[in-house]
Parts: sequence; C-alpha cells; structure tokens
Amino acid sequence: MSTLQVQEAYYFYRTYILEYSRDKAEIYGRYGFSLQGSVGSKDWEVFSAILVNDRARSGNGADLVNYEVKSAVIGGSFEYQYHRNGGLNKLTCERDVDHIFVARSLTYMNVEVWLVDRTKMIATFERWLPELLQNYETAERQRFRRAVTYGFVRSQGIQILKISDGELTYFLKAT
Repeated sequence: MSTLQVQEAYYFYRTYILEYSRDKAEIYGRYGFSLQGSVGSKDWEVFSAILVNDRARSGNGADLVNYEVKSAVIGGSFEYQYHRNGGLNKLTCERDVDHIFVARSLTYMNVEVWLVDRTKMIATFERWLPELLQNYETAERQRFRRAVTYGFVRSQGIQILKISDGELTYFLKAT
C-alpha cells in the first residue's frame, strides 16, 4: 500500500459525502423519507481511490487497479455480486487484488475504512468459485451473490482510517 492521501480523502468525504447527505437528509426528513443508501457505491470507490492513490479499473473486474471496494453499514455484511456474463472473470480479478471495506453509519457521520490483504481473501473466493459455476448451470440465473461479514473484515483486516461524528479521528501512519 502506498502512502495514504488522508487529507485529500477526508476533504472528498466532507464535501461530497457528508455535506451532500446532510443537505439531502433535511429534504428527505421533511417528506418522511429515511436517508439510508443515498450515497452511491461510486462515491466510496472515488473516496477509496483518493485515499490509496489509485485509479478506476476499466472493464469488468475489480473497482480500482489495485483494490476492490465494498461499502456497508457498520456491523453489516459487504455484498459481492457476479453477473452471468462476466462473473467468473470478475471473481478471478477480485482474487488478485487487495480489498477496501468502508463501513459507515446510517447518517454517514461515522466511517471506518479497513484493508484486507488479498491473501486473506483467497479461501473465500475458492469457496465461492464452485458455487458460482453451479449457480449458472441453470439458464434463468443471472446473478450470484455472496457476502463478507463485518466480523471477518475486523478480524482479518487493518483499519486504515476512522471518522467519528464527522471528524477524522484515526488514520494509519506510514511505516
């Protein structure tokens, strides 16, 4: 992992995730809607790309050149989804990169960013591979979904950044 761009990523979070969510929450609340899920996966991918100084990967596969990025509510599971026409390639590609997991509160005020090394994910992908192949033996099946738990991420990963109540409270310092 290269040197983290913590301040740049935090600026992106404050400007394009937190402030956007607060503004939107006010309007949502006025009409009786909850805010959950108003920040898209691409926002977390850009946030992560800034943080680890990486770029989007073209084509079907991992999100970034060197990382797969997943986001979920703190304590929830991180979903991996594979489509019939590119699922095998995507799973193979994701096996070959490290994984960034962004766990966030419903209000986006609290964020944890975890890094799980690709070697700790291999057993998971090896377990999913025959299930994915079997899933697509039925022509009607278009998607294959599996999840990684928050507990797995915490036990196998290292926390690289934490935001509490909207404030940057921890980041992994370069060694």
